[in-house]
Amino acid sequence: MLGRILLTWVLIGTVSTIQCQGTDCHPTRTSHVVAGPHRMAVFPSLAACEIYRQTLQQRHQTVVQSQVQPDVTVRKEMTFTCQESEEPL
Repeated sequence: MLGRILLTWVLIGTVSTIQCQGTDCHPTRTSHVVAGPHRMAVFPSLAACEIYRQTLQQRHQTVVQSQVQPDVTVRKEMTFTCQESEEPL
């Protein structure tokens, strides 16, 4: 007899780095190790994953001013997505 397959939701995070001079912005080279995708957490439902995803998305937008070039900013953007999985909690 086969057991039930329980679906869970996995939060996946990816990172991209963007360098801007004024309004002229370009992606910078980011290693695959840093960029991801990274498995962040596992949830029993899509609703639980979405709540956590929205919280992280709001908290993880970082802009840093260059100390060498004051008119240059570097922004790390993290993107979080919820994906269905057959893995156990």
